[in-house]
Amino acid sequence: MVLPCLGLLLVFAYWPVVRGAFLSLHGTDLLGNPTRFVGAANYIELVTDPRLRRALVTTAVITALSVLLAVGGALAAALPLRRAARRPRAVVSVLLSLPFAYSAAAASAVFAGLFAPAVGTINELLAGIGVGGPQWLESPVWALLSISVATAWYEFGFSFLVLLAALNQIDQQVIEAAALDGASGLRTAWSVIIPMLRPSLVFLLVTQTISGLQVFTQVQVLTRGGPADATSTVVYELYRRAFGEALPSFGSASALALVLLLAVLVVTGVQFLIVRRSA
Repeated sequence: MVLPCLGLLLVFAYWPVVRGAFLSLHGTDLLGNPTRFVGAANYIELVTDPRLRRALVTTAVITALSVLLAVGGALAAALPLRRAARRPRAVVSVLLSLPFAYSAAAASAVFAGLFAPAVGTINELLAGIGVGGPQWLESPVWALLSISVATAWYEFGFSFLVLLAALNQIDQQVIEAAALDGASGLRTAWSVIIPMLRPSLVFLLVTQTISGLQVFTQVQVLTRGGPADATSTVVYELYRRAFGEALPSFGSASALALVLLLAVLVVTGVQFLIVRRSA
């Protein structure tokens, strides 16, 4: 009965990895077909490419900022709702979880309108109070921050739903016992509720980190890696090598894909190790 599922995994998950490993050791033609064996040349080229090193730093910054904003913001939004009445809590929960219903492309298109330099909503609002808005997508620093905010907003809905579900599973008697012991609301949240949310927070930390390392759509829609490659991430660099240049290099792109896969595995393993040792 599990054979159909195993067949799908083999075709759509395992075979692409095997094929990518094969292509990473070969040169390829314009159609992606292997032409000659080059050994580790594609991997050596990755190590010596300064553009890729910059993409690695950019990806790390976007991942850190987006995870901090998404998970931290979701936690700050979910905690007050545990005291709200049922109907207002339901309405607010639906509104805050709406980002989860958007696709990455749709969310990025919304932020393109918000961050547009001349007619963008944010700069229009700032102009209304006499403040000149920055060139959000034209400045390297602001563009990096804009990508991070767009990514965090897109991931916020999922984080909020996970934490809200975890909050609903906490035994109310534990909260009441803390209140009887004289704990304030802030003390209860820090010493009782957040430790009980630890499994959900670890889950979000891992999944959101993986998502951050794979950021592509936001970059493609908002900046196309600019300005001056300031927002080019690892996945966008992979796309550019395979499809965005006049002479595509599928072998180099495949090598980069495998390096990214290993990086995700290592980061995830380190996160689990840190959490286990601190438990």
